[in-house]
Amino acid sequence: MLHYFRLNPGRTFIVSLMTVLCSVVRVSHGVLLAYILNAIVAKNMQQFVLWTVADFAVFTLLGILLFSTSWLRSILIQKMSTQLRLDIAQNVTSGDYAFFHRHDTGTYGSWLTNDITMIESQGFACFFLIIQLICDTGFTIVAFLQFHWSLIVISFLLALATYGVPQLLHKQMAVANLNVTHANEKLLARAQSLFKGFDTLFSLDLQRHIPADLKEPAEALAQAQVKESVVQAGMNGIAGYSSIISQITLTAWTGLLVLWGLTSIGTIESVGNLSFNILNSMAQLGPVIVAIQAVQPLFAKYVPAPANPQAAEKKQLPAAAAGPIQLTNLSYTYPGSPKAALRSITVTIAPTQKVAVTGPSGVGKSTLLNILNGKLTNYQGAAEIAHIPLQQINSHSLRRTLLYIDQQPYVFAGTVRDNMNLGEHYSDKQIMAALQQADLAAFVQDLPAGLDTPVGEDGRLFSGGQRQRLALARGMLRQRHIMLIDEGTSALDRASALTVENSFLKQADLTVIFVTHQLHDENKALFDQVIQLS
Repeated sequence: MLHYFRLNPGRTFIVSLMTVLCSVVRVSHGVLLAYILNAIVAKNMQQFVLWTVADFAVFTLLGILLFSTSWLRSILIQKMSTQLRLDIAQNVTSGDYAFFHRHDTGTYGSWLTNDITMIESQGFACFFLIIQLICDTGFTIVAFLQFHWSLIVISFLLALATYGVPQLLHKQMAVANLNVTHANEKLLARAQSLFKGFDTLFSLDLQRHIPADLKEPAEALAQAQVKESVVQAGMNGIAGYSSIISQITLTAWTGLLVLWGLTSIGTIESVGNLSFNILNSMAQLGPVIVAIQAVQPLFAKYVPAPANPQAAEKKQLPAAAAGPIQLTNLSYTYPGSPKAALRSITVTIAPTQKVAVTGPSGVGKSTLLNILNGKLTNYQGAAEIAHIPLQQINSHSLRRTLLYIDQQPYVFAGTVRDNMNLGEHYSDKQIMAALQQADLAAFVQDLPAGLDTPVGEDGRLFSGGQRQRLALARGMLRQRHIMLIDEGTSALDRASALTVENSFLKQADLTVIFVTHQLHDENKALFDQVIQLS
């Protein structure tokens, strides 16, 4: 957590300094109370007015400092939270396909929302609260020095006791925090799945079951939060009780000092005020430190992908044009499955060839494409591209050469342009040319805002066929040397399917591996090979 404060040294220093100044001013008020009461006892109007005006000025300054400190602290915390979110996103996406899919998207969403909220309140904010509490305690002890040395000794011993007792619940608090984050992850994942599947449930008239399906994870979260609250309440209760007993003890001792003539009567007023400062600070300090310690395990979840020592040895594919694809006795069996998902296949695909892969469901057509695009790595046999073993190819080089278009492509919330650019920039002319190849240009031109028309969440405002064509268009826009297309025209009518298929089959410099259940007689001759899996 301290890493994020070190990334913002200037702001951290300023907020810390202002927090210290707030403590100085608060303690000054407590000292002035003794002078005011002593002036009253002495019936000295001039001193009374002087110290009262000084106290008013101190409170005015404190109000200004508190507002300014709160404002600057909020800016700093949000800046650090934003950086943490970006770091989490970077770490989550830093590895390979399997590394990302070790958790579902709901879990990652919980990290970026619920976890950050907890870290803000129990981590970043508590850092400055610790500075405040330590300064309140330190300056108060110094202030006691002008009244009587014994107040320092007694307040120090009481402060240690008040701080130490809540530490007994440190481990329980850490466990409770982790349980809440895990319960949040499960609820968010379940809710995300159900709400994304609303259209399916609605078509089956089952949407009424959504609240019932959310009940179990919601109740689990509620129970986790109750347990967390109980531990927190226990810590605060123990700390508060210790603080009250300590304040009574310190006030009683001050009374004895006054009766013995060792200090002025005004000291009672100051000690009454300042004892709350020091003992309440110590009562809070224990739970605050426990809270910070409890959020530390959260950061262990956000680690990046482990370094691959062989990454530097990976090879680059040729930039100008891809070489042949050679598969030798290639097969794949999913972990835990007794049956091969892809049976042994040996084939050579020359550069720029157009290859159709057909066969019934379950014979490994999609598995073959997932091997070639680098998602599945623990295959049997050999696979080479441009005479380089697939496992020795740099993953970035592979994806810059080869493009995989899923059977059920994902369409992002946003506009048509957003879904074509995907964070990059292409001109309208380039985008429209790709849409033309996918037989979608006329449709987009007729939309109310053209390329800037929203597509809805998950492309809901587009039909299944239009989503497929949009995915094909953004693939063609990127002009890769090899295209892997998994049932990319299955949702299109025959005429549209032929138009789209012909657009990439007639590109002379493009290698195409096209998975399909059904070849069309009209363009079957455009394929150089037809691989039948069984």
